[in-house]
Amino acid sequence: MVCGAMMLACIGASSPVAWAAADNKGAQAPSDSGFRVGDTLPPVKSRKPSAGYEDITWDALLPEGWSVEKVMDDLKLNELGDNDPKAREALTKIREMWDKAPANPKLNNKRVSVAGFVVPLDGEREKTREFLLVPYFGACIHAPAPPANQVIHVKVKAGNTVTLSPASLLFGTIRTVRSDTKMAVTGYEMTIDKAEPFKPEDPFPI
Repeated sequence: MVCGAMMLACIGASSPVAWAAADNKGAQAPSDSGFRVGDTLPPVKSRKPSAGYEDITWDALLPEGWSVEKVMDDLKLNELGDNDPKAREALTKIREMWDKAPANPKLNNKRVSVAGFVVPLDGEREKTREFLLVPYFGACIHAPAPPANQVIHVKVKAGNTVTLSPASLLFGTIRTVRSDTKMAVTGYEMTIDKAEPFKPEDPFPI
């Protein structure tokens, strides 16, 4: 699974940032969220076509032929020891490659629904009108940012008011627009029409 590979890359490498993330993996988040660093959400049930949105998963954001696993394999990290000076160089390359990770052009200007975790950019979660959506809890805060094609820069449609939860289901139009925010490089921009709290009873059983 792509999220698993990303978390391994973030917390399994030998660098101060990675070790800090490793110390936080599995740590209990504040009691109002109930999530732990690294938690992901299962896919939600498909909605009726009349809803006007295509349900997508995070894997759908990856272009054909690109994968986190391939990036990691190409760098041969498993051949580097904890004290190998090439390890830090490899981590720098990973960050550069992730920041340049390509978006899936098939998603450009599509009306979609996608569930993920909210990272506010302009204030408190309940009041923000601009935020990031990421596939696992703690990304960009307790752990390094995922690849750019796994981060969505979200903006609330003018005139709309939304209430966000730590885990939210968003509905809107996604575009393959890159941006460099203070928290992460993003491969997508999404203008949302509405948002709903992600409900544990909604997903398919795993």
